[in-house]
Amino acid sequence: MKLTVSRRAVTTSIAAAFLVGGLATAAPASAAGSYSCGNWKMKVNTWSASCKVKSGQARAVTDCSNGKTIYGKWVGRGQWRFGGDCGKYFIVAHTTQGRG
Repeated sequence: MKLTVSRRAVTTSIAAAFLVGGLATAAPASAAGSYSCGNWKMKVNTWSASCKVKSGQARAVTDCSNGKTIYGKWVGRGQWRFGGDCGKYFIVAHTTQGRG
């Protein structure tokens, strides 16, 4: 799935829902700047995506079941691997953020 971002100032966080026999997730939405992400991968405590930042900056944000929020480093133009790791805790939400 490929997610293309337009220059908007809205950030959406997608919550992960646990179902019997697996984990159901939706692709996170992003905001501001111009970038796209694909090749989304999700496990119970980690997630990753390949992202291309065309302008502005972008980063990953991960919310863990222990209440901790992990913010990735802001990165500029180029091809990047975004993701988050909650260690022994599970992911309750994950998203990407952009800024102009």
